[in-house]
Amino acid sequence: MRTVLALLGATALIGFAAPAYGGPPPEPNGDDAGFLAALRQAGFNFASPDAAVGAGRAVCSLLNGGESGLELVSDVKAHNPGMDMEQASNFALISAKFYCPHQLSRA
Repeated sequence: MRTVLALLGATALIGFAAPAYGGPPPEPNGDDAGFLAALRQAGFNFASPDAAVGAGRAVCSLLNGGESGLELVSDVKAHNPGMDMEQASNFALISAKFYCPHQLSRA
Protein backbone atom coordinates (compact mmCIF):
# COMPACT_ATOMS: atom_id res chain seq x y z
CA MET A 1 0.00 0.00 0.00
CA ARG A 2 2.78 2.42 0.92
CA THR A 3 4.58 1.70 -2.35
CA VAL A 4 1.44 2.39 -4.38
CA LEU A 5 0.86 5.61 -2.48
CA ALA A 6 4.46 6.64 -3.05
CA LEU A 7 4.23 5.98 -6.77
CA LEU A 8 0.94 7.84 -7.10
CA GLY A 9 2.16 10.71 -4.96
CA ALA A 10 5.44 11.04 -6.84
CA THR A 11 3.69 11.02 -10.18
CA ALA A 12 1.15 13.55 -9.01
CA LEU A 13 3.79 15.79 -7.47
CA ILE A 14 5.38 16.11 -10.88
CA GLY A 15 2.07 17.39 -12.22
CA PHE A 16 1.66 19.81 -9.33
CA ALA A 17 5.18 21.18 -9.64
CA ALA A 18 4.27 23.66 -12.36
CA PRO A 19 0.72 24.85 -11.68
CA ALA A 20 -0.87 27.40 -13.97
CA TYR A 21 -1.97 29.74 -11.19
CA GLY A 22 -1.35 33.46 -11.05
CA GLY A 23 -0.26 35.33 -8.01
CA PRO A 24 2.96 36.45 -6.45
CA PRO A 25 6.08 34.44 -7.20
CA PRO A 26 7.19 31.96 -4.57
CA GLU A 27 9.39 33.14 -1.78
CA PRO A 28 12.98 33.32 -3.05
CA ASN A 29 14.35 31.84 0.14
CA GLY A 30 13.62 28.52 1.65
CA ASP A 31 15.39 25.54 3.01
CA ASP A 32 15.00 22.99 0.23
CA ALA A 33 17.07 20.34 2.02
CA GLY A 34 15.12 20.84 5.24
CA PHE A 35 11.84 20.70 3.34
CA LEU A 36 12.76 17.43 1.64
CA ALA A 37 13.94 15.95 4.95
CA ALA A 38 10.68 16.99 6.64
CA LEU A 39 8.67 15.37 3.85
CA ARG A 40 10.63 12.14 4.21
CA GLN A 41 10.20 12.21 7.99
CA ALA A 42 6.43 12.67 7.52
CA GLY A 43 6.35 9.60 5.27
CA PHE A 44 6.20 11.28 1.87
CA ASN A 45 8.13 9.65 -0.96
CA PHE A 46 8.96 11.33 -4.23
CA ALA A 47 10.83 10.43 -7.37
CA SER A 48 12.08 13.93 -8.09
CA PRO A 49 13.32 16.26 -5.34
CA ASP A 50 13.06 19.19 -7.77
CA ALA A 51 9.38 18.41 -8.44
CA ALA A 52 8.70 18.11 -4.71
CA VAL A 53 10.36 21.49 -4.06
CA GLY A 54 8.40 23.02 -6.94
CA ALA A 55 5.17 21.69 -5.47
CA GLY A 56 6.07 23.05 -2.04
CA ARG A 57 6.81 26.46 -3.46
CA ALA A 58 3.56 26.32 -5.47
CA VAL A 59 1.66 25.94 -2.19
CA CYS A 60 3.02 29.31 -1.09
CA SER A 61 2.18 30.89 -4.42
CA LEU A 62 -1.42 29.84 -3.89
CA LEU A 63 -1.47 31.08 -0.30
CA ASN A 64 0.16 34.36 -1.28
CA GLY A 65 -2.50 34.69 -4.00
CA GLY A 66 -5.22 34.59 -1.36
CA GLU A 67 -6.34 30.98 -1.50
CA SER A 68 -7.87 29.78 1.76
CA GLY A 69 -6.48 26.84 3.69
CA LEU A 70 -9.34 24.53 2.74
CA GLU A 71 -9.11 25.52 -0.93
CA LEU A 72 -5.38 24.90 -0.83
CA VAL A 73 -5.68 21.46 0.75
CA SER A 74 -8.35 20.56 -1.82
CA ASP A 75 -6.04 21.70 -4.63
CA VAL A 76 -3.11 19.69 -3.26
CA LYS A 77 -5.33 16.61 -3.03
CA ALA A 78 -6.74 17.16 -6.54
CA HIS A 79 -3.22 17.35 -7.99
CA ASN A 80 -2.12 14.33 -5.95
CA PRO A 81 -4.87 11.69 -6.17
CA GLY A 82 -2.81 9.29 -4.07
CA MET A 83 -3.15 11.61 -1.06
CA ASP A 84 -6.05 11.82 1.32
CA MET A 85 -7.07 15.13 2.88
CA GLU A 86 -4.84 14.59 5.92
CA GLN A 87 -1.77 13.95 3.75
CA ALA A 88 -2.60 16.97 1.58
CA SER A 89 -2.94 19.08 4.72
CA ASN A 90 0.39 17.81 6.05
CA PHE A 91 2.10 18.55 2.73
CA ALA A 92 0.66 22.09 2.72
CA LEU A 93 1.71 22.66 6.33
CA ILE A 94 5.27 21.46 5.72
CA SER A 95 5.46 23.60 2.59
CA ALA A 96 4.29 26.71 4.46
CA LYS A 97 6.70 26.03 7.31
CA PHE A 98 9.70 26.02 4.96
CA TYR A 99 8.68 28.46 2.22
CA CYS A 100 6.15 30.94 3.62
CA PRO A 101 6.05 30.76 7.42
CA HIS A 102 4.29 34.13 7.59
CA GLN A 103 1.23 32.35 6.15
CA LEU A 104 1.04 30.06 9.21
CA SER A 105 0.06 32.96 11.45
CA ARG A 106 -2.94 33.79 9.22
CA ALA A 107 -4.91 30.76 10.32
